Amino acid sequence: MKILKTPHHNLVFAEFSDLPETTGTVYFRTDINGPPGPSVRMEQTVNTIFNLRKYQQPGSNILITAHASKAEKSIEENFKELKHEIENSKIKTSLPFTGIYFARDINELKKLNGSNKDSIVFLENVRKVCAEELNPPENSSQTDYWQYFTQYRKINGALSCCHRDALSLRLFTDGCYCNDYFTSELYDITQLYTDTSELKMWGVAGAKAEKLDAIRLTEGRDDLMVVLDGGPVFVLLLWALSQKAPSLKKTLPVSIGKENTELIEKFYAKNWDKVKENALEIAKKIEDGSINMILPIDVNIKKADGTTKTVNLKDIGEGKFESIGPNSITMIGNMAAKRLFLQNGSWEQREILDCCKAESTTNSFCKEILKKSSRFFINGGDTVSDIRTLEDELKLSKYRENKKLKELAVGGFVVHWWKYLYYGKYVPHGVKYAEIGSFNTLYKKRNEQRGFN
Repeated sequence: MKILKTPHHNLVFAEFSDLPETTGTVYFRTDINGPPGPSVRMEQTVNTIFNLRKYQQPGSNILITAHASKAEKSIEENFKELKHEIENSKIKTSLPFTGIYFARDINELKKLNGSNKDSIVFLENVRKVCAEELNPPENSSQTDYWQYFTQYRKINGALSCCHRDALSLRLFTDGCYCNDYFTSELYDITQLYTDTSELKMWGVAGAKAEKLDAIRLTEGRDDLMVVLDGGPVFVLLLWALSQKAPSLKKTLPVSIGKENTELIEKFYAKNWDKVKENALEIAKKIEDGSINMILPIDVNIKKADGTTKTVNLKDIGEGKFESIGPNSITMIGNMAAKRLFLQNGSWEQREILDCCKAESTTNSFCKEILKKSSRFFINGGDTVSDIRTLEDELKLSKYRENKKLKELAVGGFVVHWWKYLYYGKYVPHGVKYAEIGSFNTLYKKRNEQRGFN
């Protein structure tokens, strides 16, 4: 049993150690919706599958559900990668698998589950094959999906999508055991926000507009410093600061330039009014000092002739932004000395990283932070995948072993969890379902042990 203390509630979760000595076929909700390997989500799923076999009776199956972001998209390629990783894993288990199957709908999953033993049956994108997945009805327990899977023990390994109200997550109210990654990552991101005993730096990069909400959650926190270190979100806030932060006039460019303006228009056109208002509000808070923000001092830009050049931040308008510059990396590294550093988002486009791995901004940044910070957390499927392409160059295994590096797969869920920690208004849907299911399971277990009726 794991009890997670938050400022608002104590949440109780059942873990694998709470499972009976032997169990039968299980329902396992995971999330391998991410970039191609090396993927931390895929690694977590594979390890969970093999760990589950320690508790299963001979002949038991593992029924896996997962999702793709778009309802019409197939997840078959993710399945093929998972199958390859399982078949080539060096993990030993007393119960081997006799088959690994892909079910194109729930009816096929039922047939494969009924006609096979000691197998894995992986369901096609649950958003595609289950009409109620993203719009679960009030009587969710009466749906065909619920009615079929309710007979099995339920394993939750999908923390990264637990901010959603989905049928595949609602099912956990009927009983839930969380894998180790679910509870350990929830603990980590809770401590990163609630522990005010040391200064923490939060690197923000990438494109997702929800990162603006996370930045706002640092307001009034002297222990949290935001580091703008890459991606369209950096360009967006640079634009906003040029509008609303007159005290930074000597540092900021007069104009971010046509290409950078087009960059943010491309990424945020769909919700531009809301995104623009949010960015401008953040810029005001940076100006009045209620949000602590670190800006780079130089950037790499692509010129009109295709060449890359390092320029001062004021001159970013001379080309299209690619990444922060070398002087900025050194500055941020020095500021991160002996402090916790959490990075959300990739520093540069993957094709740039693939092109010049050892000379990339990703390599330089990670090398600096690994060397100087007290602990380095990397969050998000794409970001972790990026640094894992530098496994040998950065000697990542050494930093994992001494616990200086921790790779998290929670992705955008961290924003929703931090909102809960800040406001205390509601526990994100999937966490609430897991907690209720875990609590019910433990309650029944304790009652049985005490001999109650």
